[in-house]
Amino acid sequence: MSKILYYIGTYTSVTSKGIYGTYFDSETQEFSKPELFAELPSPTYMVSNKNAAILYSVSEIPDKTRGKLSAYSIEPSAGKLSKINEVNAPGLGLCHISIDPTEKFLFAASYPDATVQVYPILEDGSVGEAVCVKEHVGKGVNKARQEKAHAHHVCLTPDQKYLCACDLGIDKVMVYRFDINTGQLELDEDKCLKLPDGCGPRHMIFNSNGQTAYVLSELSSQVFVLSYQADKGFTILQTINALEQDDIASDAAAIRISSDDRFLYTSNRGEDSLALFHINEDTGLLERISNSSSGGQHPRDFILTDSLLLCANRDSDNIVVYQVSEEDGTIEPVQEVTGVSKPVNILEYHLE
Repeated sequence: MSKILYYIGTYTSVTSKGIYGTYFDSETQEFSKPELFAELPSPTYMVSNKNAAILYSVSEIPDKTRGKLSAYSIEPSAGKLSKINEVNAPGLGLCHISIDPTEKFLFAASYPDATVQVYPILEDGSVGEAVCVKEHVGKGVNKARQEKAHAHHVCLTPDQKYLCACDLGIDKVMVYRFDINTGQLELDEDKCLKLPDGCGPRHMIFNSNGQTAYVLSELSSQVFVLSYQADKGFTILQTINALEQDDIASDAAAIRISSDDRFLYTSNRGEDSLALFHINEDTGLLERISNSSSGGQHPRDFILTDSLLLCANRDSDNIVVYQVSEEDGTIEPVQEVTGVSKPVNILEYHLE
């Protein structure tokens, strides 16, 4: 019998207490009732290392509390979590985390502080104190959402030469030269990418060959297709709408690519939909195929496997499970996981 564990990050502002988990039995195709795995304030984004032995989570606490970055060892047979350590962020709550492929450093973004932060990973897997903090400055045209800079996402380029940070407040992808030996960042002004005023870039993702990137803008609900070259940086190839309805207030959230680079998906909060795009195998350009209901309200994040898509709907307290067509990428709802308040992030773990 093969089982997969899906960790669920939550906002703990109502009844949730931290990181939850639900077991998926691949033979019966059933999900277990979610249970609490770790108490932690608002663990809204999680990553694991390559051998899936350690889980790292940020805490996005909405009040004036300092952000946290926590490390947990994962017990292989049942996925139980044991805290290794936690460190405080230099300022307010953190909204995103990623890990470098060599597993020497973690990168985090603070939305309220508009900072990008680098933390060393120590030999035992614990997190060290921040070794580099870079603050963004400026504002955008949207007075309600872009009154200042707001860092929202951090990831390395596939060649590991640069750290990219989507900043919703100043409509830029900030690009930093990254020193793998020290964890230090140095802004590369020439490679920073200015996007259209008011679009509010939120998350980005690269395809498997590392030559094409896709940026999802929260405020305009668009996907920007970018070419990437290490010596030249980014060039915008295409801008495409992620919404089916033109007259609805909606904020884009998460973006994922299928493992074969054939399909791209986004979640849209307001339209409460999951958009499906076909990726041209030669050019990387997109064609929007369909928008399917997220099966709830405020689909903040989703996870994509080869055959399943799990979508976390924050405001309806449910995770909708979809079967993904291998042929055309379309999705069909097949199950619903309930019992967790304000689910906002999902991480997959294969049990031994």
